[in-house]
Amino acid sequence: MSLPEINEKQSCIETEKRRFPYWICPVVCAFVWFVMNWVLMITWLAQGSPVYKSMGGGQTVAYISDIGASMLKPLFVIGCTVTSITFFSSLYAIHRNQRRLETSVDIAAIGAGGLGAVSLILLSIFDTASFPRFHNGFLCLFMLGVIFSAVFTTLSYRVLGTAFIERAVLKTSYQIKQWIVIIEVPLTIAMAVLMIIDKDNIAAVLEWLISFVFTAYVLSFYLELRPRSRTMEGKELLRERSLWERRNRRPISVITSMKV
Repeated sequence: MSLPEINEKQSCIETEKRRFPYWICPVVCAFVWFVMNWVLMITWLAQGSPVYKSMGGGQTVAYISDIGASMLKPLFVIGCTVTSITFFSSLYAIHRNQRRLETSVDIAAIGAGGLGAVSLILLSIFDTASFPRFHNGFLCLFMLGVIFSAVFTTLSYRVLGTAFIERAVLKTSYQIKQWIVIIEVPLTIAMAVLMIIDKDNIAAVLEWLISFVFTAYVLSFYLELRPRSRTMEGKELLRERSLWERRNRRPISVITSMKV
């Protein structure tokens, strides 16, 4: 690595350290989503598994939205809003940090994630009890947005080639997303088919499973955004700096000392 490249890389790292700690976003997103769903489920079970007016004939297992349209709607709206904002922020930060915004795959991933995030907020506001058609439409857009964001994010790693995914952290994140796509796509298709043929009880169970898979998908963002990623990059830069100094037999005076 040449001296200008070392200077440029250190400048990028120092700039990154001053930015907002985006690694918080996936943690908050996963926590809020996970806790909200458990609160909804526990409340429904504690009430004796009631049948809400939004539930179809013969349906005994409530969808997440059925419970969210009850007295817990404020919790549902707030939880979905926080989840949407932090989910999109996490997705955007990943692609921005890797400087890959110029590729069409990354733009598609962010666009799909944005569609899913907005749809999640709208489906919580237009609840299934009062606005069933709007709610189902936004639910469909949300699920499609999340799935396509995962697909495009996974493809973006492939576009970059094997050199990028050789880093252990990023390789692990890539593998997690790949498995999530493999699991979530058939589950979503099965849920949609079951809803169409009025097998709501099984479809509701699948919806709960999909919601927890979404939690794992969001947590995979943390692997790429966590502070250690920047620390490891800083250590790599120090090794490059030391090698350059030994090779040229003089210190790099233009580079300030780093703390990693």
